Parts: sequence; structure tokens; C-alpha cells
Amino acid sequence: MSRPGVLFVVNSLAFGGAEKQVVTLLNHLDPRTFRLHLAYLKRSDALLPQLRPGILEDIVCCDAGRGLDAGAISRLRTLIAARHIDAIVCTNSYSMLYGYLARGRRSDVRLAAVFHTTLLKRWKEKAQMLLYRRLYNRCDLLVYVCESQRRYWRDHGLRPAADEVIYNGIETDYYTDRRPAEQRQAVRRSLGFEDRDYVVGLCSTLRLEKAPADLLAAIAELRSQGIRAKALLIGDGPEREGLERMATQLHVREHMVITGMKEDVRPFIGACDVMTLVSHSETFSLAALESMSLGKALVMSDVGGAREQIVHGMHGLIFEPGNVAALAMCLTRLTSERLRALLGQAAARRVRERFTVEAMAARFTESLHGLLEESARPREQPVTLRP
Repeated sequence: MSRPGVLFVVNSLAFGGAEKQVVTLLNHLDPRTFRLHLAYLKRSDALLPQLRPGILEDIVCCDAGRGLDAGAISRLRTLIAARHIDAIVCTNSYSMLYGYLARGRRSDVRLAAVFHTTLLKRWKEKAQMLLYRRLYNRCDLLVYVCESQRRYWRDHGLRPAADEVIYNGIETDYYTDRRPAEQRQAVRRSLGFEDRDYVVGLCSTLRLEKAPADLLAAIAELRSQGIRAKALLIGDGPEREGLERMATQLHVREHMVITGMKEDVRPFIGACDVMTLVSHSETFSLAALESMSLGKALVMSDVGGAREQIVHGMHGLIFEPGNVAALAMCLTRLTSERLRALLGQAAARRVRERFTVEAMAARFTESLHGLLEESARPREQPVTLRP
């Protein structure tokens, strides 16, 4: 028990940006420094095989049902006591609620939350934040994933005991394209693209806030200018049928390919000439970092931490979210193969300088040590939650 016990709590192990970040982080924390444990609330475990063996002392599914599940809270509380947990690290609001309740009145257990959200779109999310704001403010540490997110939530009343920014990081060695040009061209041809086509990629779940329809509209605009633009949508989601109808209406259905969900996106990103992130709401995109690491110039909407990820004109281009004309103009500029190569090379260097998983793990290790050193500091009494 000489090593501190740290319990990570996530909503599930389904494919998602926040969940993927936790798995990547756990794979790179040093088990000689911490006793590492993981609990996931919902039985969805697609990411489970990606956890490296020998890192975690426990992996527990709490089998949480709908609403607030007392049984899941009890299972967490038992784990915290049995494994002598010193710190709980929760991802986003739902898991933070469970971690808070499971800790209860134990002043010897510190509570940290990693927050991935910025804008709240739905009324339900805004209503829930009235409760979550009180809980976030009683965390011992709140971790943001970019500075713009921290500024936003400080302005909206989040004032925990301590907060800091730890950028998302990726495995840059994994996201390095070592394949010869012939293999990349073979993937393009297998998708129905010709060598002279201008292939614009989007790697994203096809949800409304990701705005894939904006990319289709921009592709239609480029084609009206005589540019042989094609869209490669790497992913799947609830907007797929609507996008297919829209592509037909815009007369670009034969110029769009939707791959469906792919566990390994590297060959598909490699098949593109340029990658985009066209979201109307985003905090700090892992997909953007992956594309940058693979040497792709990016066209990004100006949301969340976009301006912390790239410098406009140096690593890619930034446009106003929802402005299809501006998006089309950026894509037109990047029809220059020379410009794409320069921006892509600079983007790859920037990721390796600032956004590696090693840097992320080192920052979390430092933060957890600081959090545990403060474990003797008295804290306020918990909020009483009534059904």
C-alpha cells in the first residue's frame, strides 16, 4: 500500500473521445507510481481490449441502470474501501456524480474531475448543469482539456478548489504514416477515387453538432467551380440517412463515400488530400490531432481549442463555424499540393512537440501527486442530494 491508489471512473468503455482518452492515459501511467483501478458505469466495453495487461489492478463494471443507481454507488463505495483508494478521477459529469456520492464524507479521499464539455445545447443538459455546477465546485481538482474551455466555465461559475489545463495527447508513433505512396493510392482506388480527385476527409461520428452537412455543401460548391472534390466521411451515426438524402439533392451522391465505423482510421485518413473538422460544438478534438500526426493539413471550424491546436496559416486553416462559403474558400486554397504539404509537415511537428500521450501522462502524474499531497487539507461538507 506504499503506492497511492487511484480509481478512474468513466461512463462506459464505448467508443468516444472522452473514453478513448482515459484508456490511452491509463496505458501510459506508471503502475510503479500508482495502484491503478478502473470502474465503468454502463456495460458497454468496446474499448476493453485496448487496455494494456498488467497496468490495472481492478477493472469493474458497475452495471448502472437508468436514473441514479444505488447499487452502482454501493459497488463503487465497496471498491474504494476495499482497495484503499486515495483519489478518484472521474470523466465528465455523470461519472463525477457517482464518484462524489461513492466517496461520501470520507475526507481522506480526493476527488478530481476531467471535463470535456463546453457548450450545452439541449435544455436537459442546461438543467442538469445546475446540479453539476455545485458538485464541480466541490471537487478538489477540475481538469480542463484546453484554455478556452477553462475561460468559458470560469466565466460561467465553475470555481473548484483548484483547476488546470491538461491537453489531450495521442500516440504519435502509432499515428505515423509509413506506408509507401502506392499503398495509399491503392486505398484511394478501393474507395472509388481517382488519382486526380481532390479528396476531403472528415473523421467523426455523424452527429448533428459535428455538422457533416456543412462539408457536403462545401463539396457541392467546389464542384460547381470545376474542382474535382470528393468527400470521405470516416465514421457513422444518426445523421447518415439525412446526409445521403442531402447528397442526392446537391447532386454529389456519387462524390461522397461513408466508410462506417472503423477501428483503424489511419488508412482512410492517409487516402485523403486534406482533413477537416467542421463541428459547431467541439472542445479539443482527438481526431484533429490524429490527422495532424499523420501529416495532413487541417481545415478547422473556430470552436473550442481549435486555435490552441493549430495556428491559422501555419498548420492548417481556421474558418467561422457554419460559414460554408468560408469553408469552401479554405478548401479551395488547399487544392495547392505544395501548400498542403507544407502545412501538413508543420502540423505533424506541432503534435510531436505539444500533444503527445507521454506529455499528457506526465502532466496527470504531476497533478495527482499534487492532489494527494493536499490530502490532509480539510474540505467543505458534501452537498446533500435529495431524490
